[in-house]
Amino acid sequence: MLNRSEVERRIGSTNSAGLIAILYEALIDNFNDSIKAIEDNDRETLNFINNNSRDILAELISALKGDSEIARNLREIYIYLNKLITKAENFRNPDLYESAAKIVKPLYDGFIQLEESEDPKVVAGLTYGKNFVSEYNYKEGKTFKG
Repeated sequence: MLNRSEVERRIGSTNSAGLIAILYEALIDNFNDSIKAIEDNDRETLNFINNNSRDILAELISALKGDSEIARNLREIYIYLNKLITKAENFRNPDLYESAAKIVKPLYDGFIQLEESEDPKVVAGLTYGKNFVSEYNYKEGKTFKG
């Protein structure tokens, strides 16, 4: 389960592949939470979670740059996932959420590996000492081009 302070720390210290991995992790968590909402017969929560998942999928689509084969394939996967979770919600079928999680898991694993193989993105902020405050900037950022 994603914890807010951990996510904030990870966002501040990762690269673009790591940011995508965080979105995948959030999707997997949402799919598991959707299964629990179905078990609890909580349609309102299920709808809220699915809307959040759709927002994440929209963000993933917007992160794709260009029209390479990888970008096209990922776009197709995201569209399929949207259709799958819509069907899962309409029929309150937890198996479809499990299938969605199985689709996202290898993508998540791949982006975790990419994250570890690249330098971190820009790390900027304030440092402070006893009598001063100064800004620092670690490194230029990278963008993911699919």
